[in-house]
Amino acid sequence: MKSTHTNIVTHNIIKEAAAGRNVVDKTTRNREALSNITNAKKSELSKKDKSTIDTVIPDRPDPKIIKNKKKKSQVISIEDLQSYENIDLNDFDDPQAVTEYVNDIYDYLMIKEKDRVDYNYLSNTQKEINEKMRSILVDWLVEVHRMFKLLPETLFLCVAMIDRFLSVKQITRDKLQLVGITAMLIASKYEEIYAPECNDFVYIADGAYTKLQILQMEQTMLNTLNFNITHPSPLHFLRRYSKAGGSDYSLHTLCKYLIEMVLIDIKFLKYPPSQLAAASVYLGRAMIGKSPFWTPTLYHYSTYSEAVVRECALEMNDLLKKMRNSTATLKAIWKKYSQPKFGQVAELPLVEINS
Repeated sequence: MKSTHTNIVTHNIIKEAAAGRNVVDKTTRNREALSNITNAKKSELSKKDKSTIDTVIPDRPDPKIIKNKKKKSQVISIEDLQSYENIDLNDFDDPQAVTEYVNDIYDYLMIKEKDRVDYNYLSNTQKEINEKMRSILVDWLVEVHRMFKLLPETLFLCVAMIDRFLSVKQITRDKLQLVGITAMLIASKYEEIYAPECNDFVYIADGAYTKLQILQMEQTMLNTLNFNITHPSPLHFLRRYSKAGGSDYSLHTLCKYLIEMVLIDIKFLKYPPSQLAAASVYLGRAMIGKSPFWTPTLYHYSTYSEAVVRECALEMNDLLKKMRNSTATLKAIWKKYSQPKFGQVAELPLVEINS
């Protein structure tokens, strides 16, 4: 009886071992077959032109470093491929990061920003308003913005509305300040939770204009702009580029100072908002000595090469030097960012950038 049981057990062990060998043999055969298929595909690909390829990025890539993403309509060479950091990799579980749509959103903003005014619009449209008057107005509005403790978006939207309005509507010199406070009123209604009232702007203008005049100008501006208020600003792009550059609070605040500073000078309207934001990151990194000044990740998300960004950053740096001049009169932005609240970034040492 014992012998029979032993024989049965031995038979089962031999059967299982044979089955195991079959599984191993089957797995080995499958691997060999897969290897043959892969080699066949590689051989087929080698017959094709390898000078160009299209890269495809999955919706949720696993590795932290992924290949450069290009437009579907573009064909890039192998030499142009770069490695960059996927800055959205750790935010897929954050609904506020909208990682599924964030790239499409910024693609749209870069299309929308092309609809901007010509930086020579004052000489083409206005007879009594010049660049110096505009600079004085913007400098004063920065102070008004600070006194009301408004959001940064409100200031950028206000200045953008002024430029767009003045580019199509001729006004007299005595109405320029009225245009400025009206634009600030509209921008406040658009961006703020608790916007200042119309009477607040009557007071801030020292009674130069009545409430009725401000409301009438509000109607004129909205009708002139066809109620098209939304416009991309450098601040929108800066948030994305600061993330791409791994900026801390101090560097991000410094970049905000730089993009607010260029609001004073009308010549910077020749640059799209995205390029101004990119140049502020480049100059900011140079000012704090963060090397390299431009990285493959910043290049990918901004789409600007270092040469293009440096061109704008050089002009931005020249303006910064003028603002530091003791004889400069327009210093509202410099005073604002010299406060401890903003880390006194306006007092950081100047830097020389090789052209």
